[in-house]
Amino acid sequence: MKYLMLLFPMLIFSQQIWDGPEVSFTKSNNVDINLEVNQDRITEGVWITRGNSGGSIFNIFSENSYSPGISPSGTLWAIGELTDNNLVFDDFRGFDGNNYNRPPLEIDLVLKLTNGTNDITDDIHIGVYFTSWTSGDSNGGGFSYRRSTNPNLNFKELQSFDVIIFPNPTNRVLNVQSNYELSLSIYDLYGKKLIESESNKIDLVALDSGIYILKILNKNTNNYMFKRVLKENN
Repeated sequence: MKYLMLLFPMLIFSQQIWDGPEVSFTKSNNVDINLEVNQDRITEGVWITRGNSGGSIFNIFSENSYSPGISPSGTLWAIGELTDNNLVFDDFRGFDGNNYNRPPLEIDLVLKLTNGTNDITDDIHIGVYFTSWTSGDSNGGGFSYRRSTNPNLNFKELQSFDVIIFPNPTNRVLNVQSNYELSLSIYDLYGKKLIESESNKIDLVALDSGIYILKILNKNTNNYMFKRVLKENN
């Protein structure tokens, strides 16, 4: 089923357009797809990966494998750019009109995270550009793409510096070991700041279980970096 998205002013207000810096994701051939490193965890409920036996991409957060016409759950897709005014969305198998299990390569696409509503938390537009795809069954299921990020989170590291984060996952206090004086902040995956700490540890006990973004600011140099952390149940 096709979904025609006309960007009228009221609808624009309700949407989140992720036009922040691009990040790259690669799922290599024949890897353990249950590991976080082999999943693109875009939001807390959308984790994109692909099985090693071929097929297409799916949302491993809510699906066990690819289902044609359904997967990845919670997503719709369109050919075009984030600035286009008349994007036509469909499921991953049918959005380009070819009913293939593979995406078109080196073409600008828009991924819409949705549960079929116009609620702001279910209406996120992300630019995607597939750069590789392993074709055929039992060939390893590899693929790679670039995608835009939440503009409220600057993923560009101004300068890397040595830190050790532990324990991660944690059900309470997260420690960051460094030779520098640090300031820590926790954000949710939509870019909202939740907790701040002016020390080398931060208490996550008040947060629900899930994935968060840790911003580590080096007070000595004003450089910073972002790391993903996992909060477990208390």
